[in-house]
Amino acid sequence: MLYSGYFSFDETERSGQERHGHFTCVVQAGGPEFALQKFRKRIHTIKEDIKDPLFKDITAIYIEDIMEIIDKPEEAVVTRFQSSEGRFPKSVNYSLPTSDTDKIKAFQWLPEADAIEDRELDQGRAEYKVGEPFIVFN
Repeated sequence: MLYSGYFSFDETERSGQERHGHFTCVVQAGGPEFALQKFRKRIHTIKEDIKDPLFKDITAIYIEDIMEIIDKPEEAVVTRFQSSEGRFPKSVNYSLPTSDTDKIKAFQWLPEADAIEDRELDQGRAEYKVGEPFIVFN
């Protein structure tokens, strides 16, 4: 069975600034208990063995939910929705951070006029661009 875990975390920067965030993990396991064990193992590996900079200041991690994906849906399914008050806060987002798998691919949608060539991204020269809406409702 395929399981998707959605986690939130508390983080404290060296300056003492408190932060928080979310991340997801996906794993194949024989049941939710086994998925939890695999999630826990991977999180510990990232924090303690790999010492990934993204996880270095995390002080606590919370399980928001775990989804069991029994079959591949033919139609798109909304699996997570969160609404927050106020303007969108400054944040950093990464797709597949600390990943060492080739079984999952991440795609980024960029408006055609703003497309960045892969070689620019690989060489770290790409500039930050404010996201543009994919769909706008009037």
